[in-house]
Amino acid sequence: MHQWFRLSHILFPYEFREFQEEFLDFIRLGVHEGKAVLADAATGFGKTPLILAALIPEALKHNVKVLWIVRTGSETDRPIEELKVLHSSRNLRFFGFSFRGKRDMCLLLRDLRLSGEVSHEEASLICRTYKDRCPYRRGFEGLRRDVLDELVEEPRLYTEILEFCGGLKVCPYLVQLMLMDYAGILALNYNYIVDPKISNFMRRRVGFRNAILVVDEAHNLQKAAEELNSDRITSGTVERAIREAELLGDRDVAGFLDALNGYFQKFHGEIEGEDALFPLEECAWKAAGGLEDFEQLCIEARRLGNRIRRQRLLEGKIPRSSLYHLGNFWIRALEGLGVDGVALTASREGEALAVEFTDMRASELLGSLWREFRSCIFCSGTLKPLEAFAEIVGLKDYVGRVFPSPYSERNLITLITRGLSTRGEELTDDMALRYLDALEGFMASLRVNLAVFTSSYRVQRKLLDRGLRDLAEKYGRRIYVEEQGLRGDEGRKILEGFKASASDERKGMLVAVMGGRFAEGADYPGEQLEAIFIVGMPFEKPTVKTQLYIEYYQRLYGEDKGRFYAYTLPALKRASQAMGRALRSKEDRAVLVLGDWRYRRYLELLPDYVQGTAKIVAGRREPLAKEISEAKRRLFKG
Repeated sequence: MHQWFRLSHILFPYEFREFQEEFLDFIRLGVHEGKAVLADAATGFGKTPLILAALIPEALKHNVKVLWIVRTGSETDRPIEELKVLHSSRNLRFFGFSFRGKRDMCLLLRDLRLSGEVSHEEASLICRTYKDRCPYRRGFEGLRRDVLDELVEEPRLYTEILEFCGGLKVCPYLVQLMLMDYAGILALNYNYIVDPKISNFMRRRVGFRNAILVVDEAHNLQKAAEELNSDRITSGTVERAIREAELLGDRDVAGFLDALNGYFQKFHGEIEGEDALFPLEECAWKAAGGLEDFEQLCIEARRLGNRIRRQRLLEGKIPRSSLYHLGNFWIRALEGLGVDGVALTASREGEALAVEFTDMRASELLGSLWREFRSCIFCSGTLKPLEAFAEIVGLKDYVGRVFPSPYSERNLITLITRGLSTRGEELTDDMALRYLDALEGFMASLRVNLAVFTSSYRVQRKLLDRGLRDLAEKYGRRIYVEEQGLRGDEGRKILEGFKASASDERKGMLVAVMGGRFAEGADYPGEQLEAIFIVGMPFEKPTVKTQLYIEYYQRLYGEDKGRFYAYTLPALKRASQAMGRALRSKEDRAVLVLGDWRYRRYLELLPDYVQGTAKIVAGRREPLAKEISEAKRRLFKG
């Protein structure tokens, strides 16, 4: 056993820093004993190369695969990039690649040039529809297996596989399936393991019992599991479905949908407050005369929607149908009727009604999954408290450890403000002006890229309306705002612009929401982000849906613990993720301002670098400007 442990230390391609050898040995021993391993270590600690160095000897010794799962497709390249470093620096012959779905790997989809963005489910439909006449599938069927020898000589990013297959005019997705036989590590999206609808495919291809699972950024698991089985429709979905049914000449379905639309309009006027429980049984009686007829009409709507999807595809359009979506939504809602942990709520969106199906059963959905693997590793910079994480994701037996971060007072200053808070249902005009005063103190002496992460879009809009844009202009900053409902391509442009402004004379100010794509998923290395102002605590708004969530967790875990798991802890994790955006390596420097006095109460649940550097200061312009000005000389050049 000791020689395999030594091999892990030899494989690590960098000079060991403090606590890294302990981390490596902790992972190695846990996996060797077949346990579930929980490792909390800050971004910049070196988790990815350390885990690879720990697992590769185990994979080689026992001839098992490593499945490395991440929240988004864009993150699948990270472990493979580190595997490439091992390949070049240690001459390691261990093949792996980043696996992507049909939407990203279909060359035919590019040829079709459909307008708009295709979903994964729609990409699968396109693949099935063109299966017998796809030139890339035909090319794959004539592919000799030895042609892949060039690909498996070194670890591959999905873009390399895509380019290789494009040159040969063969299907990249099917080539990926062949490459699985050669791979010691696969980096892929959470859904391939967590989503029951598609995990069977990976289970058959790989065999979970002969695999070690790594769950990267594992703090996302709770939300990811719930999102998989959740969906929403609006009045607009119903109205578009009516037009589709009329186009097909189906009077029964069109009449049913017209009655459904009438019920939506009536219910829209009855909602008091933010949202309400949606009475599915009453809706079914009003629209169809009962649950049984309602279900049959929904099945028929879905069938007609499939016809629409195929017709649109033949016309060179994205195979999308509101009839299909609506039918599918109600069928799933009916399946969840009376199930504890499944909720159907409705809310007003202007003149429209939105109905949302939410599945809150993270522990139930995930608990049985982990036992299928030889061993599991869960890593993140925001896992703690480990007991809470384990209970929420259904882990019964595990070993866990929180490792100190590499950051200290040399890297950052953390200021927690008195007199500022987003507590309450609305941010008052007076509190908004107090925040703007504090934000001016934050900006006044900083000539670096900075971000303002708010607790909600509601708070963000209030600050923008009350003068945040003017403040940015006053201090010569370009402002980049994450608007609600921002499309992916728009988000990329905003992020690229903000990052580029770090090298401009006119620095950038990013305004975004905690829990959003810019406050969690994005990386800002070096000078791209060096100061963060956290506006408020990102608790969920006290809606009916939030209360249902809390009550469900209280039934599972008891009153106090249930509220903590469902309401308090997710908010602190969102805030902690936002705080960590400016610290991505040991060389980074940052100013953190936690603009809500309540952070003092939860200090022990925040990252250790916040605990070790936190200082209480009045949340006003002059005290903040003074503290930041003094820290600036220590942290930044010039």
